Amino acid sequence: MSPKTQQQFQELREQKKMQILNAALKVIANHGYNGATISMIAREAGISKGLLYSYYESKEQLLEALISFGMEKAAAFMEDPDAGKPHSKESFAAMLRKMIQMVMQESDFWRMYTTLLLQPNMSGKIQPQAQKFVEQYLGIYIAYFQKKGSRNPMAEAMLFGAVLDGLMFDLMVAPDQYPLEEVLEMIVEKFA
Repeated sequence: MSPKTQQQFQELREQKKMQILNAALKVIANHGYNGATISMIAREAGISKGLLYSYYESKEQLLEALISFGMEKAAAFMEDPDAGKPHSKESFAAMLRKMIQMVMQESDFWRMYTTLLLQPNMSGKIQPQAQKFVEQYLGIYIAYFQKKGSRNPMAEAMLFGAVLDGLMFDLMVAPDQYPLEEVLEMIVEKFA
């Protein structure tokens, strides 16, 4: 077997990081941050604790990497021209559906994130990483409601964000029992 090139070594390292992040996401989403241990995460990743520690010095550092990774994926969604900048009722509805799709596809991440936000000792650790993402979305909502002629675009954007937060939470709790289509129609009717 020939020695690996620097690029191959880097690719293997990135693959291992992803393996660890995916395992951490699964364990933390199912057991909570305080209930998750490095041993559980290493076992889920199929690696030793020592190897995990060679990638992440602590559970807190692993959580920070996990939140950053999730926020980067969400930010990539924002760059989609069809999803990120609604300009009509139809594009608003499309943005809303795409957001729902993102949350459903990444349900473990959003369940973990929501749970962490609700823990008083944790929200301060993840809030700075999430702030940029929240500001991006809020900016898009404000611009949309300004263009629509809202009397108070900031308040309407905040209200819309609160409705979305509730929708996402309900979808995470009981996705099969939620009347999604009817609720989406009402949201579009109210805000678009």
